[in-house]
Parts: sequence; C-alpha cells; structure tokens
Amino acid sequence: MIEVTFQVSLYPISQQDIYTPINEFIELMKKKLHAEVHETSTIGWGDLDSVLEAIKIAYTKACEHGEAVMVLTLSNNCPTAEELHKLNEHKD
Repeated sequence: MIEVTFQVSLYPISQQDIYTPINEFIELMKKKLHAEVHETSTIGWGDLDSVLEAIKIAYTKACEHGEAVMVLTLSNNCPTAEELHKLNEHKD
C-alpha cells in the first residue's frame, strides 16, 4: 500500500454558482479522507487507492454542476510537520 499526501484545487468555470460544486467537492473529500481546507486548495493524506477513488467521486459530483478544472498534486515523500515548521521559520 502506497501512502500519499495530496493537494487538490477545484475551479468551476462558466458557472454562476461556484460555491455549491466546491462545497460538495470538499464535503465528499472530508468524508472519505483526512483532508484540511486551506485558502486555495485542500490538502490531505491517505493510501493511494482511497485518495484516487475519493477524488474521482468528488470530481464526478462537481462536474454534475457544469464545467470544472481540477489541479491535483500527489507525493509519496512529503516533509513531516517538524520539517515543515523548520522550513517556515522566519529568520530576520
């Protein structure tokens, strides 16, 4: 089993209501995976099969509302929380 971290962004296009597809997309992702919503993307982790299946379901649902672009990044080797903290320290 491959464990991955993912970052995904959904961009509904040519739609008057962009919030419904985005909110449904996030809801479905959070039901199936460990996911955190950030300003411009959702970030989470899980085994590769579960991540891809959840993204497939969520994107399919979002597309029911109209056209949408999705950007997905997968990694099987992301830094730990401690490593991220060190990377984000401000040194003035």
